[in-house]
Amino acid sequence: MASRSSPSAFPGAPADLVAVAIGGFEVILAWTECENGTLGFHVERAVCHSPCKSFLQIGKVGFHVAAFRDGSVTPRTTYRYRVHAWNALGESPSSNVAEVTTPDTEPSADQG
Repeated sequence: MASRSSPSAFPGAPADLVAVAIGGFEVILAWTECENGTLGFHVERAVCHSPCKSFLQIGKVGFHVAAFRDGSVTPRTTYRYRVHAWNALGESPSSNVAEVTTPDTEPSADQG
């Protein structure tokens, strides 16, 4: 098995994070990876019910994976996301914060 050499610097922060709600029950995240020996990414989320709660890690992905699916969201809720790269030396600063509000999943009264 090939091993990766030890990094000589902390990883760079992921950039250009975007979050898109897919219906009321799913959010897709995507970002740009900054190199420097990144081994993976930690994805964090804050639920915003006035005021926003603290960010908590909700998942992780390996290196060269710059997307994440959050299938644990609920309709009519605002979420904030951020991503950190990590390597053997530690974590990067966080990415920009992306905010998204999931839509209501019930049809409106004028449909039908």
